[in-house]
Amino acid sequence: MKHQYMKHTLTHHAKRAGIALAAVAAFTALGIGTAQAAQFTRAEISLDRAGGLTCTFRETGLGASSVIAYTCGAEALGVVSGCYSRNKFVGPTAVSIFKNVSSSEHEGEPTTLIARNNGTIAATLTAAIPESEGAEICTEPAVAKVIAVRWCNASLVDVTNNIVGASTGELFAQLESTGTSAIVVPTCAELQAAPATP
Repeated sequence: MKHQYMKHTLTHHAKRAGIALAAVAAFTALGIGTAQAAQFTRAEISLDRAGGLTCTFRETGLGASSVIAYTCGAEALGVVSGCYSRNKFVGPTAVSIFKNVSSSEHEGEPTTLIARNNGTIAATLTAAIPESEGAEICTEPAVAKVIAVRWCNASLVDVTNNIVGASTGELFAQLESTGTSAIVVPTCAELQAAPATP
C-alpha cells in the first residue's frame, strides 16, 4: 500500500514538474520573440569626398519587414565656394548657409527603409550639399567649386522608434586647395544665428 502511494505521489510530482518545465519553455520561447528591442549596433556620421553628410548604420531588433523612418541631417551647413581656372584657385569666394539639411528625398520628410526578415536594417544615407549660389560669382572660363564645408549639430535618428543612433556637434572638411589664400568658414554659432542663403 505504501509502495503504491509512493508511486502515485512520484507520478503526480513528475506530471507537475513536466507542466512546470513546459511552461518555462513556453515563456522562454515567447521571451525570445518579444524581449528584443530596437537598437543601433553600429552608427557613424562622417563626410564623404564631396562634402556630403553620411550616416552609416545597422539597427537590429526591428519587426520583420517593418517600415522604419530615419533622418540623417544637420541643423546648419556652411559652404564656401570659389572660382577655379584650370584647377587653380583664382577667387573670389562666396559663403552659402543652409538650414535643416537632410538625406530626405522630399524636404521635411524622413527616409523610409524596410527591415529584413531577421529584423535588421543596414544602410548608408547621405545628405548632399544643396545647390550653391557660388556659380554666379565666377566669370568664364573660371568655374565654381566647393572649397570647404562645415556641418553643425548633425544626427542620425530612427524616427519611428524615437532612437538617436549617433550625433555630433560639428564636422568640417576642406575639399579644394586655395594655395596661399586663407579661407574662412563661419563657426557653428555664426551659422546657426545667420539666416539661410536665399
